[in-house]
Amino acid sequence: MNPLLQPLARLRRTTFRRQLTVAVGVGVVLIAALSALLSSWQGSLRVRENLRQQGLSLAVGLAQQSQLALLTQSPDNAAAPIERAFYYPDMLRFELLLGSGELLAARGEAPALAASRPLNLPESAYLEAESDEAWSFVAPVRTQAGEASPFEAEAARSELLGQVRITLSKQALTQLTRHLVLVNFAVALACALLLLWVLRRLTLRLTEPLGELAEVMTQAGSTGPGLRARPRGPRDLQRMAQVFNRMMDTLEQREAELQAKNDELARHAATLEQRVNDRTLSLTRANAELQQALDTLQEAQKQLVESDKLASLGSLVAGVAHELNTPLGNALIAATALEAEQRHLRTRFEAGQLRKSELQGGLDHGVESSELVHRNVQRAANIIRGFKQLAIDQTTEMRRKFKADEVLREILGSLGPMFKATPYRIETELDPGLELDSYPGPLGQVITNVAQNALLHGFEGRPSGVLQVQCHAWGEDHVQIVCSDDGHGMGEDVRLRVFEAFFTTKFGQGGSGLGMQIVHTLVNGLLGGRVSVDSAPGAGTRVILTLPRVAPQRSGKEA
Repeated sequence: MNPLLQPLARLRRTTFRRQLTVAVGVGVVLIAALSALLSSWQGSLRVRENLRQQGLSLAVGLAQQSQLALLTQSPDNAAAPIERAFYYPDMLRFELLLGSGELLAARGEAPALAASRPLNLPESAYLEAESDEAWSFVAPVRTQAGEASPFEAEAARSELLGQVRITLSKQALTQLTRHLVLVNFAVALACALLLLWVLRRLTLRLTEPLGELAEVMTQAGSTGPGLRARPRGPRDLQRMAQVFNRMMDTLEQREAELQAKNDELARHAATLEQRVNDRTLSLTRANAELQQALDTLQEAQKQLVESDKLASLGSLVAGVAHELNTPLGNALIAATALEAEQRHLRTRFEAGQLRKSELQGGLDHGVESSELVHRNVQRAANIIRGFKQLAIDQTTEMRRKFKADEVLREILGSLGPMFKATPYRIETELDPGLELDSYPGPLGQVITNVAQNALLHGFEGRPSGVLQVQCHAWGEDHVQIVCSDDGHGMGEDVRLRVFEAFFTTKFGQGGSGLGMQIVHTLVNGLLGGRVSVDSAPGAGTRVILTLPRVAPQRSGKEA
C-alpha cells in the first residue's frame, strides 16, 4: 500500500467517534488557518495603501520645498530639502531633476527599479516604479500661478521647473505584514482549539451512549436473561434504550409464560398417561383434552415467533452501520481533499508565490468541501433518526378528534418549502367535514414520507410534476386518502418490496429505505388502517390509505 494512504486506511478501521473527531477537527483547523491568512492579506493591503499615500504626500512636500533650488538651479539650495527628506526612516534615495531631465542633486543608493514613466509630464505626484524591496515616487515641481495685474491681460501660468524622485524602502510594510500574519494565526488557532474542545465533548456525549447501546443490542441474541441497556446520553438515545429494555422485558415475560405452559402441559400429559391405565372408558375425553392442550401449545409457539421478531431489532443495527459507511466515508474523503488543498496553499504562501486567484480558488474549494461534509453528516443523522422512529413505541402519540381536510391542509402547507424550489406542485381534492378520532401526528408523518418519496424517486429529472392528494368518505366507518403523482412509476419487482426496511433504489444517493417502511408501520399499526401501492413504469404511482374514522384503542397507553 502507498505509505501516504496508510494513515487514511488506519482511520477507516477506527471507531465512528474517532473518524468524526478527526474529520471535524481537521476541517475546523484548516478553516481557521484560511481565515487568518485572508484577514492578514486584507490587512497588508490596507497597510500598503497607507504607506503608498504617505510616500506620495512626502514627495509632494519635498517638491514644494525644492522650488528655490530649481529656480536658482543651485545644488547648494537643495541641501535643506535633502536633509529633511532623510529624516524619514525609510528613505533610500533622493533625486532633484531639472525640467530637461538633468540631475541637479542626489543622495543615497537604492535598488534598481523597472520604471514605467508616463508619456506626458505629470500634473501631480505618482508612483513611478515598484519592486519587492522599494517604491519610487515622483512629484512635479511647479511655480505657483500668479494673479493678473492691471498691466497684463491674464494671470501668469504655473511653469514646470523640474521634478523630485524619492525611493522608499518596503521594510516597514514587510514587518507589519509578518506581524499581522503571526497575530491573526495565533488568534485563529486559539479559537480553533476552543471549538475543537467543545466539539469533542459533544462527540463523546453522542457516540459513547450510541456505541454502548449497539453493543448491548448485539449481545441480545447470545446473552441470557437480565441484559439491559443503560439510558444515558441525549434524550433520543435514552428513549431508544428505554424502548429496548421494554422489549426485553416483554420477551422474557413471554418466555416465562411459555415455559410455565410447557411445564403445565408436561404435568397434564403425565396425568393423562396414568389415567389411560386406570380409565380406558374415558379415552375419548382424554384425547380431546390432549388436543386442546396441543392447540394451546401451538398458540404459545406463535406468540414466541412474534416475540422473536421483536428481538430481531438488534440485527437492524448492522444495516444502519452499513448505511452510515457511505455518507461518513464521503465526508472523510471531502475533508482529506480539503486538507491537501490547504497544505498546497500554505506551501505556496510560505514560498511567496501565492496569487489572489489561487487563494480565491482554495477558498471556494474549501466552502464546497465543507458543504459536502455537512450534507453527508446530515444524511447520517437522518438515517439514525429513521432507525429511532422504527423502534420508538408508537402508542405514545397524542390522540384527538379532528377534521381530516383541516389537518391535511396543515400538513400539506408545511410541505410548501419542500416544493417551493422545485418545478413540482401539490393539488388537493378534500371532502370537507370528515371527522376522525385518531392520531394527527403519525398521519402527518405518513403524508410527509409519501411526498418525499415522490420528490426523490417519482419526479427525479422531470421538468414538471403534480402530486395530487384526495380525501373522501369510504363507507360509513372509514375514509380513504389517495396520494397520486404523474412521475416515473415503478416496476412490479420494486412495488412488491416497497415496504421492506432498508430497501431503496437510491442506495448511496440519499435514500435510506426507511420512509415507506414507516408508512406501513404507522398505517397498519397505530392508525389501524391499510395501505397499498398501485404503480407501473411511466404511469406514475398511487398510494392508497384506508383509515377507520375511529382508530383502535391502545390499552394502558391511550393519550
